[in-house]
Amino acid sequence: MRITLKQLAIFEAVARSGQVARAAEMMNLSAPATSMALAELEKQLEARLFERVGNRLRLNAQGSLLLPLATEAIHKVEQIEHLFSSPEAELSGTLNVAASSTIGNYLLAKSAVAFCQQYTSSLVDLNINNTQAVINAVLEFSAEVGFIEGQCLDSRIKVEAWHKDKLLVFCHPAHPLAGQRVEPKALTGMSWVMREAGSGTRDYFLNAANALDMQPQEKFSFSTPDAIKQAVKQGAGLAVLSELTLEKELSRKELAVIDVTGLTLERQFYRIRHKSRNPTALCEAFDHFCQRFLNIDH
Repeated sequence: MRITLKQLAIFEAVARSGQVARAAEMMNLSAPATSMALAELEKQLEARLFERVGNRLRLNAQGSLLLPLATEAIHKVEQIEHLFSSPEAELSGTLNVAASSTIGNYLLAKSAVAFCQQYTSSLVDLNINNTQAVINAVLEFSAEVGFIEGQCLDSRIKVEAWHKDKLLVFCHPAHPLAGQRVEPKALTGMSWVMREAGSGTRDYFLNAANALDMQPQEKFSFSTPDAIKQAVKQGAGLAVLSELTLEKELSRKELAVIDVTGLTLERQFYRIRHKSRNPTALCEAFDHFCQRFLNIDH
């Protein structure tokens, strides 16, 4: 037995209207087609569903049993159709995002929370790592979109400018150069606390410093901004990080900035996607939300 949703809808229309002709109008069908569908339903159920009273059809006992079940089935299908055809349906589920350290910790973490608070059927699964790990996540399809601080030259990846950032050279407040503007040669041979290999911050700074022949000497290497800041507070050397990561310590005078003449440390953050993967509606919605939430101006 194969009862169709259309048969149930026709049955309900006849039950509500009491006439085949009116039910046909409600269903946008011809009267013969409506009668045929109703007769086929009764045949499949091996039961009469109506009694004719004058020119009207009235539900009998069997029909009265079927009506609430048919109505419930139709309602459930309408709910399914609405759920998967509404804009909210496209903004549900899990979005896998990968981001390098500064972007993830200081920009996307708060954006992801705000996004999920607005779109309560969504979840942003944010994986924070260094730039190379983010590129690998996009290449391996474990992340639909990535946000990086360094360069990506892989031809399989689509790279788009996303947000600008500024790096700051900083030191312990008691350092002789704290708060001063100095020439690059004043820092030659000094000890530095660096980000780990594969970090966009590290690569960007080394390229800029080497262009000025600063020859930074790596004394320590850590994978998180907090570890680097703690090392500098202990007098381990100079360091460079995004101004996003230093706001609290600078305002408390726990760290101090060194302004290096000619050392331009404005950099571009990038959004990356695999070229063979089209972004989902959830991914695009998150991207647009971040632009508004973070006041990103392309």
